[in-house]
Amino acid sequence: MIYIYIYISRLAPLQSVLNAAAHLIARIPRFSHISTFMTEQLHWLRLAARIHFTIIFLVYKAFPGLAPSYLCKLIMWPLSAISDRPLRSLVRNDLLVPRSRTSTSQQCVFASAGPLLWNCLPVKTRAQILSSLLSSTPRRLKAFLFPGAYRTGGRL
Repeated sequence: MIYIYIYISRLAPLQSVLNAAAHLIARIPRFSHISTFMTEQLHWLRLAARIHFTIIFLVYKAFPGLAPSYLCKLIMWPLSAISDRPLRSLVRNDLLVPRSRTSTSQQCVFASAGPLLWNCLPVKTRAQILSSLLSSTPRRLKAFLFPGAYRTGGRL
């Protein structure tokens, strides 16, 4: 999965607050490892994965028009969805990622980051998410994001 550009220096203090809260809830010693407790007992994602979850869920809600109208206007289908010629991107439920001058600004703006994260989901996962009810979609999305959230060795 591709990760959008997130300032680690800004997320590190927030992640440490979440870790301290997990230590407090579980009454685990200060320097012991808590990632298994956070995933298995609390069902918490890391902060970067939470941000990705929120962005992907907003993109999902923009499909039927349940998201705010200003976000629904930013989500665009490829041009083949409008024309008579069907392309593979339409079958895979790909979204149009608008171009930007710099890669950093492209990854920080919702109009680019939302479709970019959506297109990085596997086609099967996208189809399951689109076919499921609104109430079960967060569960499916979290189930997809959980294995990769704690796999990396970094602090975030």
